[in-house]
Amino acid sequence: MKALAKALLVQSVRALPLRARRVILHDLANNIGDFEAAGNIARTVGMTGFVAEGDAGAIRGALDDDAGLAKYARDGVWSPRESSLFKRLFAERGGTYLDIGANIGLTVIPIAQNPQVACYAFEPEPTNFRFLSENVFLNCRAGNVRLLNFALYDRNATLPFEIAERHSGDHRISLVDVAGELDEQGRKKISIPAKRLDDVLSDFTRPLAAKIDVQGAEPFVFSGGQKTLSQASLLSLEFWPYSMRRMGGDIGALISFLSEHFQEGSISAGDQDEERTWQPIASIARSLHEFAKTDGRDYLDVTVRK
Repeated sequence: MKALAKALLVQSVRALPLRARRVILHDLANNIGDFEAAGNIARTVGMTGFVAEGDAGAIRGALDDDAGLAKYARDGVWSPRESSLFKRLFAERGGTYLDIGANIGLTVIPIAQNPQVACYAFEPEPTNFRFLSENVFLNCRAGNVRLLNFALYDRNATLPFEIAERHSGDHRISLVDVAGELDEQGRKKISIPAKRLDDVLSDFTRPLAAKIDVQGAEPFVFSGGQKTLSQASLLSLEFWPYSMRRMGGDIGALISFLSEHFQEGSISAGDQDEERTWQPIASIARSLHEFAKTDGRDYLDVTVRK
């Protein structure tokens, strides 16, 4: 009966005008529980992606992205507190914003709406980069976003990169070929180029701010970008010890870098976009060291400033 119902639905949707098809599939995608089904139906009628409306504009994403795009479709907004923090920094005279791990553009587009901000969006995964390029073209009319299709690392290299099914934000650099707690060893792998941030960005307008979310490769980004990132007024980063350790990243060196170059910070549970409570950087460093001792898969969102 389910197969018959699906066949009837597919036939019905296929017979509708293109605009009507998009409306129906958009409504299906807005229901998080039906996102996978909506993607399957969309493929059958010849569609290659979904469009979700929200505060960043009309954002295009993959049919199987039931993480980032699905959340944006449901909420109509992405990390509003984090965006507000960067927007306030740039409000008076602009500056430079680095989105390291830009995905499909949900974090860079709200910042790029200020034409005085020079934005650099780094995204190595080809499908994400295609959607990122489309979304920036459609939603950033000031021409102030530079798109960079490579990863940031501690040296120039070609790296293996593992692809996460149904989660466009969890693709990762793959530096070990051993079993992981999340079954990463079974993922499809591609090759991507990687560069040092300090070789890419030598001259920029201050203030400088950066968002770094690279699924555990953060220590390598900082190692290859010490000169640049030490000049940032504001940084936000994901702190995921499990993946950092699996890649062989130096967690202690990352914490030391934050301690040496920033005055205060805040910590919140990952992806909660909570109101920030600022603490002295020494307190933040102690908390990160303690959290790094845990063996769990949890992660934190960390924000630091001068």
